Parts: sequence; C-alpha cells; structure tokens
Amino acid sequence: MAQEKQLLLLFDAHALIHRAFHALPGLSNKGGQPTGAVYGFASMFMKTLEDLKPSHCAVAFDSAAPTFRHVEFEDYKAHRPKTPGELVSQFVLVSELVQAFNIPTFAVAGFEADDILGALSRQASAQGIDTIIVTGDTDMLQIVSDSVRVLLPRPKRPFSDTQLYDKQAVLGRYNLKPEQLSDLKGLKGDPSDNIPGVPGIGEKTAQKLLSEFGSIDEIYRRIDEVTPLKLQENLRINEGAARQSKKLATIDSQAPISLDLAACCIRGYNQDKITGLFRELEFFSLLEKLPQTTDQCAASSGGSKISLNYKTVRTSEALDKLAQELVTAERVAVDTETTGTDPRHVALVGISLSNDAGKAWYIPVGHTGQEPLLPLSEVAAKLKPILENPGIPKITHNGKYDIAVLARHGMEVKNLASDTMISAYLLGEKSLGLKQLAFGKLGIKMTPIIDLIGSGSKLRTMADVGIEQAAEYACADADMTGRLNRILEAELKEQDLWYLYTGVEMPLVTILYQMEKYGIALDTSQLREMSHELTREITKQELEIYNFVGHQFNINSSQQLGKVLFDELKLPPSRKTKSGYSTDIAVLEGLRNNHDVVGYIINYRQLAKLKSTYVDALPALVDPATGRVHTSFNQTVTATGRLSSSDPNLQNIPVRTEIGNRIRQAFIAPGEGFRLISADYSQIELRVMAHLSQDPGLLAAFKNDEDIHTTTAARVFGVQNSEVNSEMRRVAKVVNFGVIYGMSDYGLEQATGLSRREAAEFIKTYFEKYKGVEIYLNLTRQQAAEKGYVQTVLGRKRYIPDINSSNYQVRQAAERMAINMPVQGTAADIIKLAMINIQSEMNARRLRSKMILQVHDELLFETPLEEMEQMKQLAQKVMSTAIEVSVPLKVDIKTGKNWGDME
Repeated sequence: MAQEKQLLLLFDAHALIHRAFHALPGLSNKGGQPTGAVYGFASMFMKTLEDLKPSHCAVAFDSAAPTFRHVEFEDYKAHRPKTPGELVSQFVLVSELVQAFNIPTFAVAGFEADDILGALSRQASAQGIDTIIVTGDTDMLQIVSDSVRVLLPRPKRPFSDTQLYDKQAVLGRYNLKPEQLSDLKGLKGDPSDNIPGVPGIGEKTAQKLLSEFGSIDEIYRRIDEVTPLKLQENLRINEGAARQSKKLATIDSQAPISLDLAACCIRGYNQDKITGLFRELEFFSLLEKLPQTTDQCAASSGGSKISLNYKTVRTSEALDKLAQELVTAERVAVDTETTGTDPRHVALVGISLSNDAGKAWYIPVGHTGQEPLLPLSEVAAKLKPILENPGIPKITHNGKYDIAVLARHGMEVKNLASDTMISAYLLGEKSLGLKQLAFGKLGIKMTPIIDLIGSGSKLRTMADVGIEQAAEYACADADMTGRLNRILEAELKEQDLWYLYTGVEMPLVTILYQMEKYGIALDTSQLREMSHELTREITKQELEIYNFVGHQFNINSSQQLGKVLFDELKLPPSRKTKSGYSTDIAVLEGLRNNHDVVGYIINYRQLAKLKSTYVDALPALVDPATGRVHTSFNQTVTATGRLSSSDPNLQNIPVRTEIGNRIRQAFIAPGEGFRLISADYSQIELRVMAHLSQDPGLLAAFKNDEDIHTTTAARVFGVQNSEVNSEMRRVAKVVNFGVIYGMSDYGLEQATGLSRREAAEFIKTYFEKYKGVEIYLNLTRQQAAEKGYVQTVLGRKRYIPDINSSNYQVRQAAERMAINMPVQGTAADIIKLAMINIQSEMNARRLRSKMILQVHDELLFETPLEEMEQMKQLAQKVMSTAIEVSVPLKVDIKTGKNWGDME
C-alpha cells in the first residue's frame, strides 16, 4: 500500500511571539498578566495544527546565551532594545503551553531558533519527511526546498493571514532562488539584524548581481566582469564585509541538535493542564477551539501511518506470485527466523521479505507440528534466482547471520548492499537492536512476539510460535529493516560516512562470513597434553602459596584471598568492594614487591585462566563436521572500529609469553601440502600517529626505517642511537605507545618504575622533541570539545559525550578516548581495506588460499605450498598500499606449519 506522507511542523517561537506581541498590544488578564503574545501564538499554533494535520511537531526557542554570530560580529543586533519585561514573562507561558500539548521544545546555547529549525528540517528531509516551518521571519525562506516550505504572515495584514512559500513562491517574491537569499543579505545587508552588507548596494542592485552571477563567491571569482567599474571597485573594497554579512545571514543547518522523530510525533495533549492555563489567561474563545485529543503515534504496529500489507506464503501458487514480484524489485529486505544464535547449527523456521514500506511476506518452513508447510527445497529453488541475483540489492539487519543461515540451506545471497545494524553503528547509535532503532527512528513499537520465547514459557524457539504470530513479527522485521535503511542511508551520506559504509564495512561482511565458515584447524592432542602439564604446574603454584601462608584456602575466592593478604599477612590494604577487599590484577601487581607469595598468586591466576579459557575450552569448540574452530567476528562492538572476536575469542591469546605461544602452536595448517602465512603490520599505530601529527621527527624515523624506540630514546635522553641501552629503549617504547592512549606521568610511573617527577620530566622532554605530536594531541582534544566527536582518516566517528564534563576524572578519561580513537580507528580502517583488497585479488586469481583470521594488525592465511610465494608477495604489496599515508606501511611476513612457530 502507498505510504501516507508524513509532515513535520516546526514553529519559530521567538519570531512568532515577537510578531504576536506587536500585533496584539495591551492584552492582559484580570491579574494584570500580559497575554497578547501568548494569545497570538496559541491561536496560530492551534489553527495551523488543525489546518495542516501534521504527523510530527516541534517548537524552537532562542537561548539567552550570545550566539556564534555575536562572537563573529560584535555589533550583531546591537541596536535592538532590551526585551520588554511584559514580553519576557510571556515566553515562559508559551513554553508551558507547548509542553501541555506534549510538543517538544528545542533551544541550543550559541544558536538562534532559525538555526535549530534549519537543522531539524534538514534532518527531516534526509529521512524523507516534508517540513513546514511557521515563522514571522523571512530569513527562513533561504532553506525552502523540495521538501521544506515556510508559512509566513502576510505583510501589513492581520497576524493570522498567512502565505505558504515553496520554491516557486520565493522566486516570485524575490526573483531569486531560496539558496540565494543569504547572498542577497550579504550584499544589501539587513538593518533589522544590524548586518552591514556592502555600502551603497540596495535590493535591486543585489538582485541584478545575483541574477547574473548567482552567488557572492561567483561574483568575486569573476569580479573583473562586474560593471560599472564603480560598482566593481566598491565590491573589491568591501569584499570582507560582503562575505561576513552573508555568513551572519546564513542559517546554520548543521547546528548541534538531533531530530528525534518518536519524541516529535503528535500525541494527545494534557487537557486538564491546557484548559486550566486557558482559563487562567482568560482565553475563553480558544477553549472552544481545542482540537480532539488524538494520538498520531499509536497504531497497531506501534504508530506507523503506513497501511500494513503483511502476507503469509503457504502455497506454491503464492510462492510463485511472490517470486514474480520480487524478481523486478529495486531492493529486497531479507530476514530469517531460526531456532538459535549460531548460524552454523540452527534450523531455519521461516524467511521474511519486503520490497516496500508496509509490505512484507513470511514463508514458514520449520514450525513445529504446524502443517501444511511448503518444503524448504521448493522455497529455496524459488528464492534462489532472487537472492542470488547480483542486480537486486539485499537489505538486512545483522546480515552476516542471515546470509550464513540461508547459505546452509542452499541459498547464497549476492549483493548484500545494506545492513541497518552496521549503519546505526557507524552513526553512533547506542542501541543497535532492530526494535530500539524502529522506535527511535520511526516512532514504531514492533510486536514483541519474540518475548514469548524463553524462561517461564512453554515456547522454546521461534519454531514453537504459531505461524500467524510469527508472521506478524517476521514481516515487521523485514519491513522495519527496509524502512530504517532509507533513513540511515540518508544520514550516512549527510555525515560523510558513505564511503566508509559502502567501501569498507559492507564489503567486509561477506569476507568475515567466509572466514567464519572456513575456520581454522586445531591440533587437539597438543592441547590435551598441554592441559596435563598446566594442571601439574598449577598444583605446584598452589602448594607454594599454601606453604607461604601456612594453611590451605580457596585461592579463587576473592574474599578468602583478601583475608589472607590483608588480615593475616598484613599487606597494605586495597580499596574495598561490597564483598570485601579488592584482589584484582592491578591490586596484586601493586603488592608484588611486598611479599613473595603475591607473584605465585599472579602466576596461579594466569595459568588457571589460560587453561580454562583456551587449553581446555578450544578442543570442545571444534566443529565435528569441519574439524575446525569457527570464531565469530564482530563488526559493531568496539568504539574505535576494530573487529572483535568471540566464541572463542582468538584475539586475546597472549603473544609474548611461552604459554601463549604454545597455545598458538596448536593452530595449524592441516596436511603436508599447506602452510600458514602471517602478515603483520609493524608498529601501525605509531605510523598512523606520524601521519596524523606530521611530526618531522617521527616522519623521518619511519621513512629512514629506523628503530623508532631507539630513535625516541636517543632524542629524549640526549644521546647517540648507538649509546641507547635496553632500559632507555624500554622506557621510550612505553612512552611511544602510551602517547597514543593519552598516558599521564602517573601511568608512566606505574609502567616503568620511574618516579613521578622523572616520569613527568620524561613526558615533558618527549613533547619538546616531538612538538608535532603535542600540537596534534591538543588539536584533537579541542576538536572533541567543540564538535563532540573525533574521527579517523576515512571519516569514522566516535562521539565523546563526556569531553566537557565538569568532573575532572570523567573528562580526563574522555580526553584519552579522544586521543586514542583517530589512531587506533585509522589502523582498524587500514587493515579492513587490506582485507577487502586482498580477498578481491585472491578471487580474481582464483587462488585456493584462504584468509582465516584477523588479530588487530595481523592477518593469517592458510595457503597451499604452490601458492606460497604468490600469497606472500600479494599480502606484502596490498597491505603496504592499503591507504596512502605519509610514511611507509611496513608489513612483516612469516610462514610456518603452525601459528606459534613462524619464520
């Protein structure tokens, strides 16, 4: 069914209140409260709501703080008299009125209501929603567009006599396009706002210039063409004034405000509060005009104003009809219903598909005891031409799961174009679930059928849910995915995240699916042998601990361990928790030099954790069908853009310990005809820091292929490279990497054993030697404080909400996040691009080699012997050129029969 067009109605409270105040002077109630401005606003507000019947509404107010325009131009609106006291009190009443109507209000310090309206209407347009702005200020006409119109009182007419301006109406009034109106003000000025413009240029001259040249920028680009010469000279002399005046007159549609559609949806108003306020203000005539209390947001599927056309496909004829319709679809949203969360082992319960808002189909194939159902083989045969057609873009939410499930049942998904979970992740949404996004972005509450499944219910999986119930839920999944995609894609483009989305994140989905599907071979016999060894070593550590303490106790109990350490051995007490003293690793490391037993406790814990997490757990995770371990790669978890790994986490195996390396030795290339290749970026984050900071010292060190830690030690300690000893290099290495994480003197003290004073002096000297790094870090903090986010080279953003916190510790933590993210995030983007480019080249060459693992800066490949040299060269070339930066990207290539022994 066709979608009923949504309409957002925005009110410029500041302009309308001022206009009403002057139009209806002297009006007050019996108590002497001035009411003219409130009455005028309320009349227009209610009439406009009744006439236009919007689906959404919001009201913008000016803030009391000076705006960025006052900072830019001290005399901006300087001539305006102070707001009369009888008007000030009415602003409060209007705000109270709007709140009683359950309409949200917006005000942002440093910005005018015009800017807020511009930003909200721009965001609405990006979401496919039309906007009408009700105002008394003609400045708003500059943002009129195909989807934005402005309702203005007619000049010299009663306040309620209005005209609706679209692009044609603006052109008719000014003989200019809406986007040229700020240029008009830039040339002729605006006395009402004390904007000077160019002296001697009036409206007619300005219009003539803009008709010929189009804009102020173009006028000055072609200034030699301006006639007469006197006008040309005047423009030359006053170029600064023209450009500044245009800037002052231009609405800032990038104001820091977010359009929350769910909050702006028209809801029933507080009738008691409204009638009480109207009686108090003696607006008896308006009481009769109060609209019916309707809630535009409530509907069967949570408030959608789109008619729902959800169908269950039970017959071959219906399946044929669906296939015929979808084969010509512009896009198809796809979702699966299954019996679990591991795509390699779940049963397929049903498939839902949508090609338009409000329209979806559900094909049940696996509901328990609910016949007749279409055979899965028939469904797969009919859907394959659609799902495998690369000409039809597919839309999903958490698509890696869906494509894995469908592939297991004979349906390969080609052209996975969009994933709304990944879109929302890139846009910084806190909740990535489909339900939360549907409510937050669309104002729609999805049917919670899935909540029937679980603890206390007879229903264990979706297979046990009734088909009609499941169909409603499943169709909504596909429908909401398609609807969300339109909104989120527009936001991605608007925030310059489109390349990151389409060029990096989406191509990576299929690659990660293939890596997960293939898995990595494991030598379980080696791990079983290692488990026996660790059991003996753990027992040995345990006995040593009991010998020190003098009795046995549960070392794994934090309460018992705390009692032993702090009550019996009298070690300096740590911070207290609800259950007693803290005994976490940070506390134990701090106590290491106080008693020999602490080192044994640390060793015991580390060995026990490695044994339980990897040595004993990994063999149980080998898939009997493949003989391999299959980790899951997560794209939407970390704040920096790094991939994470789970079930099992293969990115957290210790690298530099003997036991960690032995665990890695259990990951093998199976058979004599294969080897593993490790391609590892060398010091990628430090190289990224060199690129971002453009520090001459770092750039030179990497371009000359120097040992960066030795070079740093030499510079900071003031010695030659040849004189740097191992301790100097160790401290320099800690600082080099610590800078990326915003290390303080306290952090350096803890990591190196230097005194606090020595650590502070070292850091001070470091920044003196690497001034570019210090400047970059300060600029990054400043950007985070001003914009609320930081970003990578490819535009990936991390929002830092606490960057301006008044709490020092919270703000410091936020600054450390701000410093680290552009470096770590850019490194993450680089290896993701490398993965995409390598896989593309492997496909083109039809290689048998497989990319099987990504561990932060390292890629692991399983390669036939005959492809070894080709793959080594390919990885080296592609990874070192994944992105153009100011220093060489160095890649270390190693090979071996297992992951631990590589050369």
